[in-house]
Amino acid sequence: MKDIIRPLQSTMFAPAERSNAKQLLESHQELMNDEMLRMISDAMPDVATILSPERQIVYANKALLDLISGSNQDDYLGDRPGELLNCIHAAETPGGCGTTDSCRFCGAVNAIIECQRTRKQVKNECRITSKINNQPVSFDLQATATPFPYSGKQFIVFAVKDISDQKRRRALEKMFFHDVLNTATGLNGMLYVMKEAEDPAQIRVFIEFAEKAANDLVEDILAQRALSAAETGDLKLNIVEYDAAEVMRDVAAYLRHHKIAEGKKIEVAHFDGYLETRCDVQLLKRVLINLVKNALEASYRSDTIKVEAFEDVNRIIFRVSNPGYIPDGVRQQIFQRSFSTKGADRGLGTYSVKLLTTKYLGGEVNFTSDESSGTAFTVCLPAV
Repeated sequence: MKDIIRPLQSTMFAPAERSNAKQLLESHQELMNDEMLRMISDAMPDVATILSPERQIVYANKALLDLISGSNQDDYLGDRPGELLNCIHAAETPGGCGTTDSCRFCGAVNAIIECQRTRKQVKNECRITSKINNQPVSFDLQATATPFPYSGKQFIVFAVKDISDQKRRRALEKMFFHDVLNTATGLNGMLYVMKEAEDPAQIRVFIEFAEKAANDLVEDILAQRALSAAETGDLKLNIVEYDAAEVMRDVAAYLRHHKIAEGKKIEVAHFDGYLETRCDVQLLKRVLINLVKNALEASYRSDTIKVEAFEDVNRIIFRVSNPGYIPDGVRQQIFQRSFSTKGADRGLGTYSVKLLTTKYLGGEVNFTSDESSGTAFTVCLPAV
């Protein structure tokens, strides 16, 4: 059995107290001896556990045991759900799963707490980032907590279903059709007006706008294709030399005439010297385009979005900043795959930034946000 006896700890959300080893083993043996319970739980196709009032696992069904490749109770007994799933936040505090600041926004622990409070079944979507082979892996889960009074004790049946593929497919499709339809509609409108125009100078202006819209359409398609390939691990890199200042100018030029930039300013900071290195420049541009788009969407008319780059000890750091402030609840979830402030089935913008930066560009992405100085995202890449 794992070290399940821990001293009383403080918490930033759910209670930190845990059962002692004797209580856990007694509950485990009592449940294991119930043949009918074993038959019903093992027939469930989804991962399911029975939790003690302290949110600790005292029983696991066959689907869970298959998932963790073993049937030894030491593999799960006394863990909380986030600890079993290797959630990146579970080790942030001595109290473990449910006790960190990030846990306030976790659909799983909130479902458990609400179920304990109401004694009714609660279903929540849960975004979790696990560490697998020392690499972060994002999951979208449906968590269901159901009251389970048994032998005078108030247990909870906690089941999770992986809906990552479903959420990803819906988000990709919605984003793709939304962006492409907007661009195609604009292009169609310009072509219609161009057909009615007679002034050659005016026609040339329309042609330039139509060309820009057509390029945007191609870029949208390529961006979606790149993200889909990145998610499946099939993305092939094209490593070339690039000039950081030129990349920033290209990103700004691409977005200055975008609808979301109307009334706003994109400022590329002056860069002294000629900073040049190697990476997949198209991926880098997509990362920066996503960040600038997010900054534009979070800004008001007359706001300025600033794009800059600088060197720092064998690294190149790109920074995108805007005057807006990200609320605490958004900050805690901002890099999770299906989280979005733009409505359901969106939420791949900052997730894709992190995926492409960390997995394919060999860098890291961070951000700061406060009410006085605004928000800044940084992309740090190796200068090789």
